Amino acid sequence: MKKKSIYKKLIIAAIIVFLILVIPLVLFASTHVEPNMSVDKENPDGIWTANDTNDSANTNDSIDTKTPVKELQVGGLTIQFEEGVTKPEVKAILENCNLTMYRLNYDVDDYADKYYIKVDENKRDELKKEENWNDPVYPEIPEPRFPEIKKGNYYYILVSEEGLEDESVLKVVEKYNLQIKKFVWCYLHLGDESKYWIPEKDALRMKNELEKNETVLNVFPEYLEG
Repeated sequence: MKKKSIYKKLIIAAIIVFLILVIPLVLFASTHVEPNMSVDKENPDGIWTANDTNDSANTNDSIDTKTPVKELQVGGLTIQFEEGVTKPEVKAILENCNLTMYRLNYDVDDYADKYYIKVDENKRDELKKEENWNDPVYPEIPEPRFPEIKKGNYYYILVSEEGLEDESVLKVVEKYNLQIKKFVWCYLHLGDESKYWIPEKDALRMKNELEKNETVLNVFPEYLEG
């Protein structure tokens, strides 16, 4: 009986010691849980994903993802003049626009649009009455047979070499005593010793200045590839 009493006392003592040690630890841990560990209603399992991390980073850091647009480069200007303009006259026009530092090719013969007819608005209206004068070559494509350039009070009707061989066109030319004229094309090489191009914005400014001259019909920037 004595042995059973001793064992019983030892068990009770062990339980008391266990409770004394464990209960304070449990209470201490529960009072030090971090407030940020609250359960997320959208993520009750508390599992973080790659998207969660990215969202946090995107919220905190404002990253500019805009890719800068590459500046367009222009290597030269093709200039379309009326018939009869001389090289000294072209140089004088370039001088007025402060463009004499660039190399000029005068009267270049490599362009498709070579011939034109210059008429005023009244003559143009008369020509429109002529059957098949400037109808589209292909009915499904509503483009006039001979494109036009308007400059001031005049229209420049671009006539192709094939058109000059067409009997119906030649009859109209003869009927109205029209003169077939030839464009003078020039090419202006842009750039300097360090590079062979200029930015597009500068080329467009030059184009606008040149086209103010009455003998300049069109200016076409030549863009560099890549």
